[in-house]
Amino acid sequence: MPEPSVVRPVGQPPLRELSREQLARYFTTTWETYETLFRGVTDSAESYCARVHPFRLPLVFYLAHTASFYVQKLKLVGLVNGSGMPELDERMEQGVSPEHPDELAELTDWPDPETAWSYRKQVRDIVLRVIENIPLPTTVEPQSPVRALLMGIEHENIHLHTSIPLIRMLPARLKEAPPGWPTTVNERTIPPTERGHGDYAYCRGGLVRFGDTRTEADRFQWDNEWGRREAEVSPFMVAPHPVTNRQFLEFVEDGGYHNPGLWTTHGASLFLSEVSRGHPNSWFRADDGSYRYHGIFDNIDMPWDWPVEVSRHEAVAYANWAGQSLISEEQFHALLNHEFGGVERVADRIDEFNVGLRHGSPRPVRGRGADSDGGAVDFVGNVALWLKDDFTPLDGESFRPDPLYPDFSEPWFGAETGLLAGASYAARGHMADVGVMRDFMQNHMDQLAGILLTRPTS
Repeated sequence: MPEPSVVRPVGQPPLRELSREQLARYFTTTWETYETLFRGVTDSAESYCARVHPFRLPLVFYLAHTASFYVQKLKLVGLVNGSGMPELDERMEQGVSPEHPDELAELTDWPDPETAWSYRKQVRDIVLRVIENIPLPTTVEPQSPVRALLMGIEHENIHLHTSIPLIRMLPARLKEAPPGWPTTVNERTIPPTERGHGDYAYCRGGLVRFGDTRTEADRFQWDNEWGRREAEVSPFMVAPHPVTNRQFLEFVEDGGYHNPGLWTTHGASLFLSEVSRGHPNSWFRADDGSYRYHGIFDNIDMPWDWPVEVSRHEAVAYANWAGQSLISEEQFHALLNHEFGGVERVADRIDEFNVGLRHGSPRPVRGRGADSDGGAVDFVGNVALWLKDDFTPLDGESFRPDPLYPDFSEPWFGAETGLLAGASYAARGHMADVGVMRDFMQNHMDQLAGILLTRPTS
C-alpha cells in the first residue's frame, strides 16, 4: 500500500527540468494517490456499483475511467494500440452528464470491482512502458505525445478532486481510511459565534492580465486556458476568508433552502427537488438532530470554523441571501496581485498553503491579521472558490478546441456550468496552479469548493 509520500509532488513539473525518471514518478504518484483514495472503499457491488449522487455514475466507472482515458489519448498520438481489454477501453472512456437523473436509471451493467482493479493494473504497466520511450521535448505542443501523457495525469488529478465528494457520501460501513491517506485536521479555533462576515478587506483592483497566448508552453494547460484576457478592475471589498460552516448555518436556519427567490442559477429548481437535502452534502444530521461533518472516511463533530463546501447553486443562493456577490474571475486575479504580487509569487509559495493533500480535510480559516500564511485575506488553499462567472473561454474569438480532447471545454460553455479558482486541500498537479487552472463544473455538482464574498467599496 502506498505510503504518505504519494501526495508529493504537489505541482506540475516544467518540461525543461523533466527527466524520464521524474516523468515516471509524476505519473506513479498521481496514479497511486488516486488508487489510495479508492482503496478506502469496500470491494463490493454495494460500494462500487450503486450511485451515491443522482447525477453521477457509480464509483466503479470512475475507478476505471481514468485508466481508459490514458489508453484513448495515447492511442491518438500513436503510442499504444489498446490495453488488451478493448471493451473497457471503449466503455469506460466517456461519462454521462444527464439533464435529469432518470437518464441514468437504465445504466446498471457495470464491471465488478475486481475487473476494474485488474484493468487499472494492466494500463499502469502500459503507461510505464510508454514513458521508457516517449520523446521529451522542452515545450508542449497541442498534439505532442508527451502532452497526451500529461493530459492523462492531469485528468486523473481532476477526478481525484471530483471523486472525494462521492466517496464522502458513502455510508460509513462501506469505507475506511486506507494506509497512506492523509489524516483529517484536528486543529480547531474557538468556534465563531458571531453571525455575519466580519471586517471586509480592501482590494485596490487595477489592470489584470491572465491566460496564455502561446501555442507552445513548458507546462500542460487545458484548452480553456489558452487565450488572453485583460480587464480594468474597480476597487472592491472582499471578505477576510471563505464562508464558514458556522456562517452558512444561519442561511440554513433562516430557511434559505426553502426560498426559491434566492436560487437563480440555471437548473436550481431541479437541484432543489432531486439533489438537495436542505443542507450541504458535506453535512449530515445526527440522531440527536445536530449537524455533523461528512469526512471522506470518517464522520466528525461539525468543524464550524472550516470553510463550507457547496455546489454552485448553493454558493449563489447564499450570496443572494447575504446581499453580496461571489468574487469574479477578474477580481480573483486583482486579489492575487494585491495580496501576493501575481500568479508567479503564489506558485513560489504554494507549499505554505493547505493544498496537495498535506491534510485529508480543510483546516480552520484565519481572520484578518492572523499570524499565518498569506496576507489580509485567507483565500488560497482549503477550498477552491466558486466564481461569479459562468464558464466561458478566455477569448471567445481566438478559442480553439483541444485537438486531443475537443469536447473538454466547449460543450460546457454557458449558464449551466460554473467556473472555479484557487485550489482546495486536495488540489494536485495542474489543479494546484493557482491563477492558471480554470476549473469548471456543472452547477449541481458537489465540489471541494466554497464561497468568497465581495461588495463595492461604497
